Amino acid sequence: MRSLTFPDIQCTDPFGTCLKSVSIKHVDYISRMLDISHTVAAEWVDFKRLVVNQDLDQLTYCERGKVKTIIAGDVKKSELRALYEIHMLKKGSKARKIYDALRVTDQYCPLCGVKKVATLDHYLPKSRYPLLSVNPENLVPACRECNTVKLDKIFTKKEEHTLYPYDEAPHFYEEDWITVNVSVVGGQFAFEFLAMPPQHWPQVDKERVINHFKVFNLAETYKSSIIEHKTAYNISCKMLWELGKEEMVERWCRECLKREKNFSHLRAAYRGILANVHLCAQLT
Repeated sequence: MRSLTFPDIQCTDPFGTCLKSVSIKHVDYISRMLDISHTVAAEWVDFKRLVVNQDLDQLTYCERGKVKTIIAGDVKKSELRALYEIHMLKKGSKARKIYDALRVTDQYCPLCGVKKVATLDHYLPKSRYPLLSVNPENLVPACRECNTVKLDKIFTKKEEHTLYPYDEAPHFYEEDWITVNVSVVGGQFAFEFLAMPPQHWPQVDKERVINHFKVFNLAETYKSSIIEHKTAYNISCKMLWELGKEEMVERWCRECLKREKNFSHLRAAYRGILANVHLCAQLT
């Protein structure tokens, strides 16, 4: 996971900017959307206020499907979603500049910290909270996998809130809360990643990261990502074990941890090896 600084999108009215990308021939659509602009603005203010303390369950959400449902004024759910899916993504428009500015906030997905950003994820899904469809603060750069697995999940209590990269306490990104079970299978290291937050954390924070880990299927993501490093781990640990047993392997792990300062699944791997140095004797 990676924290993000919200970018300077240089736009004081994203909703109005998205409407400007709508063709003038859709004057009725534009008029009806302008009529609910105050409702949209109020929803955005509530989102900003509630996300800080993980109280987004207080926002009203709509049912799945039913795209013809009237959300506000005379505007349907499908029309609010289209403001993002068609008009915000319109190439060459000022609205697209907002999208692009958000997408390039970081090269790597802040939800998993491993894969490259490919799209924007609605922190609260546009299918359940259509008034937030083009709210920049509800749009998080993400890899395609993280954006796909989350789908239209809603939060019904604080513990269910996944990490919000733009505004979270530092300990979520600075303290190690991913651990790994290390074993040797067929003479090679095998890693099983788990969410195990520190005991001193508040209970709600513990449950949140465990839920984040589960929602984004990070056990599999990290298992796949570590494959490219496993050969180096196996060769290094086998050689160091032959040279100096536990002492040499432990020294190598500690040096790697110093270099890998930021919280990550790689730190978890080094910590796992350090805690199971004796397994190096089984490497082939």
